[in-house]
Amino acid sequence: MYLCDFLADEYASVSLKKDVSELKGKTFFITGANGLIGSNLVNYLYYLDKKENLGIKIIAHSFSQPVDWLPKSNNISYIASDLARDLPDLKYDYLIHTATYGQPKKFIQNKLGTVKLNTETLIKLLEMSQRNKADVLFISSSETYGQVPQDLMPVKETYFGNVDTLSDRAVYAESKRMAETICDIFAKDGLNIKIVRLAIGYGPGVKYSDSRFMNEFIKRALTEGKLTMMDAGRAIRCFCFISDVVEMMLNTLFSSKEMLYNIAGVDNKTIREVAEMITETIKVPLVLPQEEEKIGGTPSQLALSNEKYCSEFSKTAFVDFEHGLKKTIEWLKMLQK
Repeated sequence: MYLCDFLADEYASVSLKKDVSELKGKTFFITGANGLIGSNLVNYLYYLDKKENLGIKIIAHSFSQPVDWLPKSNNISYIASDLARDLPDLKYDYLIHTATYGQPKKFIQNKLGTVKLNTETLIKLLEMSQRNKADVLFISSSETYGQVPQDLMPVKETYFGNVDTLSDRAVYAESKRMAETICDIFAKDGLNIKIVRLAIGYGPGVKYSDSRFMNEFIKRALTEGKLTMMDAGRAIRCFCFISDVVEMMLNTLFSSKEMLYNIAGVDNKTIREVAEMITETIKVPLVLPQEEEKIGGTPSQLALSNEKYCSEFSKTAFVDFEHGLKKTIEWLKMLQK
């Protein structure tokens, strides 16, 4: 099943502020096409193209062969290679750079690769975008804020951040910060580029192997008949369902007045609250640990303000967290079969 079929109702509610007829015949180059964000962008643009008959072309790049839920079409070209070593010379109108090592286990195992992807590879991509006179969307992260004082929550785009450069998470957070600076250099040289700092995007489109905490919790609950946590789950996180993420990212790329926006939903929950909702839905017990395990540099609380985006684009409706969580559980159950 293509992802656009699984999320047909949610995709139908996506509200783009751009006259989509202007996308007729345009080509999108999307990196990280196998990931949650990338695969949803490919599927949504495919859905939009079929609905509006726009003749949109997509170049979808990933490190490995395309996942099964990516659509097959004569207008979609799939490329599997290492972007850092083998970046093809392509022609396109829009670049959306989602490729990243966003999972803590992955960026800790690929420290230099994480840094290079957000610096050396990004520079090459932006140079190619300059040659194409393409518009660019760079996917940054809420991790750029690091530890945020309580009185600044929810944090706005004007906060400059506080990251421990020697912490475990610094390879990801600091390389994303450097990436934003690189984007700014190219923007001042005339490239039309937008940056979004994403909180926790979640929903269908994740691989079964995805190790981020929500997916790990769901998989443990499904396979072990219980959910055992690594810590007490006091940390607070901000969640945004993937169809809202797609809407906000594309509106930023196509129509935003400024360069930088937070992308976040309205659901701020503790890790424990998420775990409790998962166990209640799947009907298994929750087990709290006697000793806690943590990754150094992990913020205890991070809530992003979406005020800037919502004010500009008049966004008031978001996918309810309970609905989004149930949809994610349904997705992972399907992948489990």
